[in-house]
Amino acid sequence: MRRLTSMIHGRNIRMSGLAMLDQAVVGGTNFLTAVFVGRQCGPTEMGYFALALSAWYLILAVLEALVTSPFTVFVHRMTENERSTYAGSAIAQVLGLATLAISVLLVANVGIYLAGFTELALVFAAMVISVPFRMVRQFARRFDYAFMQLGRALIVDTAIAVLQLSAIMALYYFDALTAALSFLVVTCVYALTSFAWWLQQQVAFCINREQFIPHFIKNWSLGRWLAASQCTTIAAVQSLPWIIAAFLGEAQTGIYSACATLVGLSAPLMVAVQNVLSPKAATAYAESKIAGLQRVVGKTTLILALGMGLLPLVLYVAGDQIIGMSYGSKYTGHQSLLVLLALGELVFALGIGASSGLTVLERTDLLFRANLASIVTTLLLAIPLVGSFDLIGAALARLLGITVGTAFAIASYRQLFIERNALVPAETNIPNNPATAADDEPSDQMLMSAAMDGKVE
Repeated sequence: MRRLTSMIHGRNIRMSGLAMLDQAVVGGTNFLTAVFVGRQCGPTEMGYFALALSAWYLILAVLEALVTSPFTVFVHRMTENERSTYAGSAIAQVLGLATLAISVLLVANVGIYLAGFTELALVFAAMVISVPFRMVRQFARRFDYAFMQLGRALIVDTAIAVLQLSAIMALYYFDALTAALSFLVVTCVYALTSFAWWLQQQVAFCINREQFIPHFIKNWSLGRWLAASQCTTIAAVQSLPWIIAAFLGEAQTGIYSACATLVGLSAPLMVAVQNVLSPKAATAYAESKIAGLQRVVGKTTLILALGMGLLPLVLYVAGDQIIGMSYGSKYTGHQSLLVLLALGELVFALGIGASSGLTVLERTDLLFRANLASIVTTLLLAIPLVGSFDLIGAALARLLGITVGTAFAIASYRQLFIERNALVPAETNIPNNPATAADDEPSDQMLMSAAMDGKVE
């Protein structure tokens, strides 16, 4: 039994390491792309780059909520044949959402152009072209994570990093890099690698017209509140660059975006743990009900608290030097901004476990309320604080909004846990077989090992 436990534990450590490495590759690629754009194009065009990306993050939230998150939760409850048709319905939903997103963004871009922001409209148009390829690639990554094919995800993301950064560096070397061209590079690279992923895919994607609507309703039943909650979260965060642009100009927006991108280097820990957490929490709840879910949520919160707690301290000591080396001297002098943004990331990380718990328990309506509280707080404070304290005010509004949303999510999950646990007889929480208990323990270690390996989009 010890040998079996050791084998499972070793596999979990390898999976956590692969997840962390994959997110480091993705985050590093995005960060270096932003660095090259910021250094060559300056704060103003960096501001255009950030404003265009804010629209993509909103689309990503909808994709995650309506397709990839429900897919991760439900696919493990299906037979092999059911998975094939469910996967086909999922990719069809991705393409449908891509069509809808492009239509809405094109209309918005016409408005931006007619308002006189021609340079922003050009960058925005380039981003719109990249949207369907970004969406397909994001689905492919989450598909691999759902089936724990982390090695394949890492290979594809490494290929993307090599191709994308090679093209970006070539444009940078010839002094030809622009924000718009960076989006076109992403379009080409994602199109190529997504096609290669499709050719190597072993799971059949069978689109069954009779099953498409039931599968959509199934996803919608879980994802409608998740979509609303994630969109409110993204709106709270991504509305800030637009408010900064309106009050302080595009150059200040570029500086804020550069600082936020640097702080975003912490995301490997959050995203790696989150990607492993979703299927892990769903499996734990299916096997051990509320007690198993609580173990995963508790360990996740501890890991993220330990990992993210160092970030504000590091940036307090050396934040100005780090951003100066990354983006250049035009972006220095904003160390307090970096620390406040890092504190926001720390508080957000503390709520990830509770948010995943609410999703698995299919109470995403509570998650929506938490995120609604976050965006209301952020927007109510953003305009007066930005007007009074410039970029520091924006970071304060973000921090306070995240704090309110996280506190609401944790309190909601805790109350739900108490209610569900009270319905379960005490003896059902005790394993009948010691061997089962031994096999369950390494599952939690999978998340703990992620914190030990290091600390990402």
